[in-house]
Amino acid sequence: MNYDDWKLSNPIDDGHGYNMVSNCCGATMDEEIDVCLNCHEACTPIEDYEYDAAREEAYKEMQADGERDEC
Repeated sequence: MNYDDWKLSNPIDDGHGYNMVSNCCGATMDEEIDVCLNCHEACTPIEDYEYDAAREEAYKEMQADGERDEC
């Protein structure tokens, strides 16, 4: 990419943008047909940061459930 193209490009176009992943397992999606490349199922594509946030929330819920079970 030459300097003029870089200067006019969108920040997401620089290769540091978000990637679309499957909502089931976070694997890369074939965006043309919305198929997860890991489990080969029809999944909903979401952005990688959304998947990470959902996994973090599920982990925190699992920890809270474990703490409640100990009491």
